[in-house]
Amino acid sequence: MRIRAAILALITAYVARAGVAGANPRPLPFTYPNETLPEGSVELELYTDVNPLRVNADPADPSKGQLWEPSYVLQNELEYGINDRWELGFYQVFEASPEDGGSNGFAFDGLKWRVRTRFAEPGELPVDIGLYFELETMHDELSFEEKVNLQRTFGLAKWMANLWVEQSLERPLDSKEHGSQWVFIVNPTTGFTFQVTPTFHPGIEYWARGQLSAQGDSDQDRANAKVHHFLGPVAHLNFGRLWWSGGLYWNLTSQKTPEPGDAYGPVWFRSVLGIDL
Repeated sequence: MRIRAAILALITAYVARAGVAGANPRPLPFTYPNETLPEGSVELELYTDVNPLRVNADPADPSKGQLWEPSYVLQNELEYGINDRWELGFYQVFEASPEDGGSNGFAFDGLKWRVRTRFAEPGELPVDIGLYFELETMHDELSFEEKVNLQRTFGLAKWMANLWVEQSLERPLDSKEHGSQWVFIVNPTTGFTFQVTPTFHPGIEYWARGQLSAQGDSDQDRANAKVHHFLGPVAHLNFGRLWWSGGLYWNLTSQKTPEPGDAYGPVWFRSVLGIDL
């Protein structure tokens, strides 16, 4: 009971201090806004991705049917405002991959390092423009990401888009005989939000991910690698020093029940909780 009371008191204190907030909320879970953290500000963001997939009910006998078992990706991101236009970010990434029998294997997946900037103050240009660069050092992958972040505000409505590409090297420490190769991935996002109240911002968001020329050793590998498209409603709650964004996205590429080994289910859920430290 004391622990619960302490957590509630901490949350209440953050909400009560909303008037002096230095946080940089993300109204769209997948799309970065143009704004960056103020100089010297620190923010913690907690990501949860849920992707419902299928596994064999019996690891030794596929004929015994299948079960739903979600895949989870958990990310902790610490952001720091170098100045009012430059921002650093550091991630820790954990994955819980579904396993036959209805369990999952939880493991540390790696680290991400990124820097983000913007060209001007919001509204000074016809379209707000920012840049984002990221290095991913995962357990089995080395990746470089680049984004052009675009934004425009129309009164209480806001449009945002990230033109996002990634170059990924699988098994970077292994030889070519074990599959080490560069792949090019596109991951564009866009969406709209509307400020109903200063606290509540509903919206809609689209995102996609995959290879324009899908590679893989099997038909399933190539199907997993191709571009998959998602669209769905989002909601953003902004309490100042504490904010939350969530979205439920339908898989526009395929609504069929996935088979064991498929990378995407019929829906995708993302939650992002932000706390100004």
